[in-house]
Amino acid sequence: MNAIPWSEIKKIIVIRTDHIGDLILSTPFLKALRLGAPQAEITMVLPAYTASVLENVNFVDKIISYQGKPTRDLEEQLRQMHADLTVCLAPRTCAYKLAYATRATYRVGYFYPSRPLTAIMCKAIYLTHSMSVNLNKELALGHPIPHEVQQLGELAKNMGLAYEDDTLSLQLSPEEEAASHQMNQNWKRPIVLLQLHNNWLSCGWTVNNLVRLASGLIMTSRGGDLVISYGPAEHKLAADLKKALALTAPKEKMTVDNITFMGDLSFRRWACLFNSVDFVVTPDTGAVHLAAALKKPVVAIYEPKTAVLNTQQWAPWQVAHRSIVKEDPAKSLEKIFNGLDELMTDSMAWAVSEAVEERPI
Repeated sequence: MNAIPWSEIKKIIVIRTDHIGDLILSTPFLKALRLGAPQAEITMVLPAYTASVLENVNFVDKIISYQGKPTRDLEEQLRQMHADLTVCLAPRTCAYKLAYATRATYRVGYFYPSRPLTAIMCKAIYLTHSMSVNLNKELALGHPIPHEVQQLGELAKNMGLAYEDDTLSLQLSPEEEAASHQMNQNWKRPIVLLQLHNNWLSCGWTVNNLVRLASGLIMTSRGGDLVISYGPAEHKLAADLKKALALTAPKEKMTVDNITFMGDLSFRRWACLFNSVDFVVTPDTGAVHLAAALKKPVVAIYEPKTAVLNTQQWAPWQVAHRSIVKEDPAKSLEKIFNGLDELMTDSMAWAVSEAVEERPI
């Protein structure tokens, strides 16, 4: 990759058109970009539903958000900004097209050679500086797959940036910290958060298996409270689970008093909720990376068809975790409970050692 004259860069556009988790994983790159170009104005281009991830951060100056798909009007708006440098962090055609629309002198990004037409367009038209990431080749050879944070780190280094701080950043305001503390005042610790997603209902799983999961998580936590989080797409699943829990509780002599459902939260409120709990159990979604950013130990459950790639490229970053590849419910449940128990044991052992070290002599 040819050198970028950083001292001449005054305006930077960074494009990330995909998901919440991807944006969280991009924060180390954004910090490196800020340090490498302290004089530049950095503008992020994001889907509206991800934009609040970057509230309270100091490494982005402006955010342009859009609803739905990028439009011609958005392309024209970006072109009128007269950026010196555009960085495309999403390996998607719509993101490459936006990068090209900026007409920036330097347009940087990475692509997958497994998409040959897109690769040709990136090298010939969309980008002036590009990096190839050949994940399919590494998978075929049985080689380890670099995490997305590491892939973006390699892009940063190729751009001439120092990539020294690869920790995830998600900054809560003092008011949000207070809200997190208020949330868990009436919950018994350790508090486990179960993230609902329709992906739970695969590999032979049913709502009854989720009932078993919920009750087992409470047992594994030795009677701590369980918080069940869900979004708009999981309304029916949450309602079905509530009904199934109410029917099952008397038969199994279990109580639902220590189960709390919390749904339809804004991203910032969702982050406050995650910050208020002790452990997270979730399928392979943005919840994995939100938990990692807030340093919450997480049991992440992956679909078997994509597990080889996803357990590496999108594993929980720099946080205690257990990765479980989903199989039939009985085996999966046992692995999830064992994984949570191990994380709790490790967490208690660490807390005890910390207390011993801090004990006055």
